[in-house]
Order: sequence, then structure tokens, then C-alpha cells
Amino acid sequence: MTPKEYEQYIANIFQKQGYKTMITPYSNDWGIDVIAIKGKEKIAIQAKMYGNKRKVNRAAIMQLYGAMAYQDCTKAVIATDGELLDDAISVANKLKIEILTTKTKFVSTFHKEEEISDYIHKDLSIEYPTFDEVWQKYILALKGKTLQNTKGENKILDVNMGGITRITSNKKHSFIPIEGFHLAYNELIRKGRVTRDYINQEVDKRCSSGIVLILGQIPFVSIVRNPTSLEIQRL
Repeated sequence: MTPKEYEQYIANIFQKQGYKTMITPYSNDWGIDVIAIKGKEKIAIQAKMYGNKRKVNRAAIMQLYGAMAYQDCTKAVIATDGELLDDAISVANKLKIEILTTKTKFVSTFHKEEEISDYIHKDLSIEYPTFDEVWQKYILALKGKTLQNTKGENKILDVNMGGITRITSNKKHSFIPIEGFHLAYNELIRKGRVTRDYINQEVDKRCSSGIVLILGQIPFVSIVRNPTSLEIQRL
């Protein structure tokens, strides 16, 4: 299991508890690997797949605490399949950061014991690329291009690891943060479809059309009308 797969595994643990989860991109993640949201609760999670190689130190705890505050999270969790140094435990207790230990032994990539959710094997890891890979390969390349939707042209002014700046069909400048695309893409490859209604509820109704338009440029994703949504094509 790779560190990225471990993040998916941790995200799945929180999903089973009713949380909506989002895995952050490697760059600009501010020390947070997974964000879990349920109601007014927003949890910053850092996943450390260290095993027996080394122990989580207090620097990691301090980094997570700062990231939690910066991202306006209500709680922080450090998740690891290994152990924490004694001073790291003391700091975590002092700062009220919860410690989640996963003792499952991973045999090898794509092999699992009963405790491991098959979520990552069915959805993200085998059949479809990760969000980071999609963003790097397909979305960054849209900078400077003009895209068409039912309302007219959208000019993509800039694409970076923070999000997308565009001129909408109404000739207005609009910025869509990367987190909205991330959440919509993860929902898409989990369920095979994501609607604008879902994006409106989970992200922001003002940018749902833009998210659908942009993610619809991915070769294995189709834009569907009535209701407007995205559907994934089997690879």
C-alpha cells in the first residue's frame, strides 16, 4: 500500500461514520491529508504510514495543529499505522489532537486482510487515476482555452494548484477553488455520477456549472443533461 492509498483508507474510515471526505493535493495541503466534514464539524486529518520504520514526532503534531487553525477546522486527528514518540503524545494531548492508530498489516499493494476496506481497490486505485493525476494531466492543460456550455463561452484564464480563474458566459471573472473539483471528482468515481444538485449542496451553487464544465473535459467523463450531471465511462 502506498501513502496515497493509505490516505484513501483513512478517508474511508470517516466515510463509514457519515462524514463527507476530501483528500488534499500533495502540494499546498498545509499539512492536512484528509478533510472530513459532517454538519458543523470539520476535521483536519494527517495520515502517516510509517509502520515500524519510524515514529511520528512532535513536529508533525505541531504542523497539524497550525494547519487545523489555518483551515478553520474544528478538530484535528493524526492517523498512523505506526507509533508516536512520547513527546508527540504529550503535545497531542496538550493540544487536544486525537490519535487514530490503525494496526492492520498490509501484505502488499492491492492485497489486503479482512480489516482493509475494498473501497480503494474498487474505485480509485485500479480503474481510475487519482484526482492529482487528473488535475496534472488534463486540467492544467486547459489554461488559455475557451470552453462552451449551454450558456455560452467560458475563457479559462489561469489554472494552478489553488483552483481555476475564468471569465464566465456572463463576462464575469470567477475563481473556483480546487477543493470543489476534488470533492466532485471523488464523488464521481465512487458512484459513477455526480449531479449539479450535489455540487450545489456540498460546494457552492455559484460554481457548480463551472465544475461540471471543467471536469467534463476529462476524456473518460461525459456531461449529461436533464438533470445536468457528470457520468464516468468505464475504462
